[in-house]
Amino acid sequence: MSTVADAPRAIGGETFGSRLAARDGIGPGFDHLRVGLSLAILFWHSFGISYGIAWTRSDPTVAMLRPLLAMMLPMFFALSGFLVMGSALRINDLRTFITFRVLRILPALAAEISLSALILGPLVTVLPLSAYFADPRFFEYFGSLIGRVKYVLPGLFVNTPTPEVVNGALWTVGPEITCYIVMALLILTTVYRSGRGIALFSLAFVLVCVASDSVLPPEMFEILPTKALVLAFLASGLIYHYRDRVPYSLPLAIGAGAGAMVLIALAQMGGPLLVLMYPAVLLAAYLTVCIGLTDLPPLPFFHRGDYSYGIYIFGFPIQQSIAHFLPAYQKWWVNFGLTLPIVLAFAVASWHLIEKPVLKLRKPILAGRAPRMPVPPSAWQRCEWGLAALLLVYGAFVSYHSGVFPLKRVVAHFTSAGGATAVQPPPGI
Repeated sequence: MSTVADAPRAIGGETFGSRLAARDGIGPGFDHLRVGLSLAILFWHSFGISYGIAWTRSDPTVAMLRPLLAMMLPMFFALSGFLVMGSALRINDLRTFITFRVLRILPALAAEISLSALILGPLVTVLPLSAYFADPRFFEYFGSLIGRVKYVLPGLFVNTPTPEVVNGALWTVGPEITCYIVMALLILTTVYRSGRGIALFSLAFVLVCVASDSVLPPEMFEILPTKALVLAFLASGLIYHYRDRVPYSLPLAIGAGAGAMVLIALAQMGGPLLVLMYPAVLLAAYLTVCIGLTDLPPLPFFHRGDYSYGIYIFGFPIQQSIAHFLPAYQKWWVNFGLTLPIVLAFAVASWHLIEKPVLKLRKPILAGRAPRMPVPPSAWQRCEWGLAALLLVYGAFVSYHSGVFPLKRVVAHFTSAGGATAVQPPPGI
């Protein structure tokens, strides 16, 4: 089958595809991006946890940096989208794809949620333990494992500058699961094999996003709305398809990054300018992939494993714990300085004791089963239709609870006399 990857190279220089081919499909800079972005987010959270989320939304210096801050998570999702699309095209099997994704994200996430609820909670809560374990919020906290993210455990962090939020970083779990559901549907329908199909799907997604913008309250655009993360995932997947036509150029990447920040700054003014966030995400995706395909030397210490996921998911509760136990030292540099070695220890332990061993289970789980190439909907049997329906229902569930689209406001609008209810920005920003 002919693919976009067989297309002629861009005229006059290297392309993303040629760099991938020359490096056996490996992007040396992606490891640097993972580590750099996870540490940058940890650094950013040290301000909100030390001074409060309200301070981060009113401080003039932070306002100037907001376009740069707004690019961090879309770049994380763009990194994932590029690599996941490449993996999906190599695997060509939906069961294998889903197995890989579940084994990659769920074990460490389950460990963090369990440690927070079962160990940190009893140590920190101001409630009696009997009341803590009987509180519905204790049980609801485990909903993050399936995309129904909750940030509060009963009686925790009630007097910190960012009160009650146990792990604000978990707000990206919903859009991450949404990306994998979308990718699973694209695999199931065989759309993932076609660059043109991905382009048309991405365009349709943008049109739905634009149509839903009017329903979101202005405060949701202080960074970027959740759906922008899904678009970043799709955009970099599209770049992977057209990798042999997309030029590799560091000057162009610098220009794309600068252009993205300008567009984000304009989009955050609101009104009709909101639409500019979507081309901004495309530019950020190009910047991300370009950095990922740049030859960079191995990182000391970090080359021993993929510690970025552990840094991201364990960082926030550790930072909140420091704010709780050292209330007299509410300074960002104290919080970040004390957090960094602790979170690195957790990330290393998570990778070597949980994530890496679990990933080794992929072969035993899939052993004895030949990969099954997806077929187009015209050839679907009952099982394919049932799986498609299940993915759509689960996708709607995650979207509803994570705010990928403002479904809660739409439902409230049609079910209550007063119209839509308020939607708050995720506490992780």
